Amino acid sequence: MSDYEHIVLSAVRYALGRMSYIVNLTVNYVLKDIEEEKLSKKCLWLIQEDVRQSKYLGMECDKKDWEKLLKKIDEVMEVE
Repeated sequence: MSDYEHIVLSAVRYALGRMSYIVNLTVNYVLKDIEEEKLSKKCLWLIQEDVRQSKYLGMECDKKDWEKLLKKIDEVMEVE
């Protein structure tokens, strides 16, 4: 994984479980990177696993953002 991907993964891990604007901002940033194909399958898999294994995803609005991200990652991973 690239240094950039490590930074993105760190941002995701920081945002997990938060109840603030950072969840939406992070999810939207990662979604943009997915669309632009900036993230490797390994990075996407790690993000997917981190979100799925998280015991708490925040408030309902935060949970919806994480679910939206998981859905997109599932779609991308399914293509392979």
